Formats: sequence, C-alpha cells, structure tokens
Amino acid sequence: MMLNDKPTTQTQENNLHRQRLTAALDHQISDRIPLTLGSPSCSIHQQAHSRLLDYLGYRSKNRAVITDNILQIVETDAHILEYFDIDMLWLLPKAVPVRLDQENISFTDPFGRKFIAGGGFFNQVEFPLYDCKQEDLRKYQFPVFPPERFEHLGDQAQEMYDRGFGIGIDGPWGIYEISSSLVGTSEYLMNLILDPNLAREVAERVLENYIIPFYDLLLDETSSKVQVVGISDDLGAQSGLLFSPNLYRQIFKPLHKHLIDHIHSKTDAKVYMHSDGSIFPIIPDLIEIGVEGLNPVQYTAKDMDLEKLINNFGKDLGFFGGVVENEVLSFKSPQQIRELTKKNVKILMKNKAFIFAPIHNISQEVSPENIIALYKAGAEFGRY
Repeated sequence: MMLNDKPTTQTQENNLHRQRLTAALDHQISDRIPLTLGSPSCSIHQQAHSRLLDYLGYRSKNRAVITDNILQIVETDAHILEYFDIDMLWLLPKAVPVRLDQENISFTDPFGRKFIAGGGFFNQVEFPLYDCKQEDLRKYQFPVFPPERFEHLGDQAQEMYDRGFGIGIDGPWGIYEISSSLVGTSEYLMNLILDPNLAREVAERVLENYIIPFYDLLLDETSSKVQVVGISDDLGAQSGLLFSPNLYRQIFKPLHKHLIDHIHSKTDAKVYMHSDGSIFPIIPDLIEIGVEGLNPVQYTAKDMDLEKLINNFGKDLGFFGGVVENEVLSFKSPQQIRELTKKNVKILMKNKAFIFAPIHNISQEVSPENIIALYKAGAEFGRY
C-alpha cells in the first residue's frame, strides 16, 4: 500500500493504529477493534474505488495501481485510508505486468495460464499442465521473480512503521489454488482421488519452487516490521470442503505446516490463513499446524456460524473479516448494512481478537454509500 500524496494529519497518529492491531493479535482489549482495507482478500475493485474517491470529493492525480490483474483490485488511496481511520496497512509486491491481446480482452501470465475478460474480472480459460504426466510436470518451469516486484517493500515497511500503522504482508495464491489453476480444477480434483501421487507432486513443486521463494522475497527486508503474514488456500465451498478432511490431512496439511514453519522461522508475526467457504472440520488441523487467525470468516457457509466459531475456536484463533457478505454489501441499503455490521461485530469482538474487514474484496458494483456505511459502523460499534 503506497502512501504517495498522503494527507498530513495521519502522520500525527503516533502508535495508536499499531496498538489496536497488537492488542487484537494478543487477544487483548484496546479502545476499539482495528480496521483494515487493502489486502488481497479485503481490497476494492478499481471501479468501486474510483466512484468512492469521486463521492468523497477526492481525485487522485494518478490512476490507482492495480495490485491483482485477475481480480482488478487496486491500492487504496491514502485519502480513503484516512477517511475511514484505517489501522492496518498491507505490504504487497507489485503486480506482474501483463500484455493484453489486440482486442484488450485476454492475456497469458508467466505461469502460462490464459485469462479472458468477463464480468469486470479476468477468468482463466487455459491450464498449462492440463492432462499432464509426471514427466510433463518435471519439465515445467515455474516463473522467475523480477526483483523490481519486491525492491520497494523494505522502505515501504519502514515508512508505515514510522507512521504508527499496524502492518500486514500477503503472499501469492495457495498450494491448492495454484496447483488446480495449473492442472485445471476438475482435473486436479480427480487426480487427488485417482492419481494422488501426481497431485501431491504438483503441490510439492508449487510450494518449493514458487511459494516459499515468494515469501522469502516478501520477508527479507520486512520481517521485523510486519505483525501479520497472510497465507491463502481456498479449501471450502458454500456447502462443505472441496475434498474430504482425510485427503486434506494426507496431502495439503503437511505442506501447509512446512510453509507456516518456514514463515515462523523468518518472523515473529502471526500467520493468518485465508480460505473461503465451509472449512469447519479442518479448523483444528489448521490450529495444530500454526495458523493463528482465519480470514474471511464466511458466515453464510455451512457450519461457519459466527457464534459457533467463537465458542469453539475463539481462544486459539483471531478472526479477520466476517462482517458482511458481498451480496449484502452490493444490494442492501446503507441502513441494513449498518445493522448487520453492528450485529456481527458484537459477536466477533467477544474473543478480543477481531480485525475488521469485509468478507471478500469490495466488488465493482458496490456503492460509495454502502462502503461508507460499512466502515463507519465498524468504527462506531467496534469500541470496547
């Protein structure tokens, strides 16, 4: 999150922002819950961001920087961060430059995955390891990391720290997510059952050849400043896990543990994991391997009721997100959003370890009035 053209008043905040985050991470009470906006899982679509700036009367001299070419989310303007009194900022590598085709509707990324524009995003249509055999996997070359994607992070971390913000840093897609995007979701899910050795080898190569080197570059110059390190793997759908708990334990759990142990060897920051959907049956496994907080807390999914999560796991986990679903944020009134935010915040505050954010990225159709209602309610009802 760059702070170019930053308002001057925010420089006088001392360490209150960081104190709020520190308290939440330690399951302690501060004056209120910490608010955040800008991670890969709680950012804002470029169109909604532009309309919000217009509504607030700000107009940046530069076009917002896209941080994810596929999702079309952007760095949040500093005026928005100040307006909402955001406490926790995010360090992000620069997005990989992409070259659109002549019609500006598709691109192929460094993995060899092809994406086509549709619905305000880019949707994957080609999978470089579809129908692969082990020899194909062994020949496959993972992307290299251009240094310019990461070289700003050290100075940016220092600036955020000096200005008293809490700091999070977030990495790439997760082990399952990248594996399935290389092979194809249906194909990879079938491999997990029919050819588990191949599925495991894909996941192992993703971890060793891409994800761990990525986190090394993220943390090399930031490890002493960050308080939260985000990892990701969407393991759930609305009605349950994408695969059985036993299959998770056999293939992905050891790899997630290896990643988390590696991160903990480089920093004292807490590790928070993003996983959409219904993941209740494996939450004890995540706690066992070192996950210290969950995002996005998708309470409409099966068994993900907020009270149930707090009662079962509140002493072991922090919660990040969990306020309102996208359908509510997109299509309900500001008053309805305010009331639901009040209800859910009061539940999530009970374990004193709640970081306020929407459940998903703020999508393109969300009105400025609804975004304002969300964050104003969070600040108002999140006081202890």
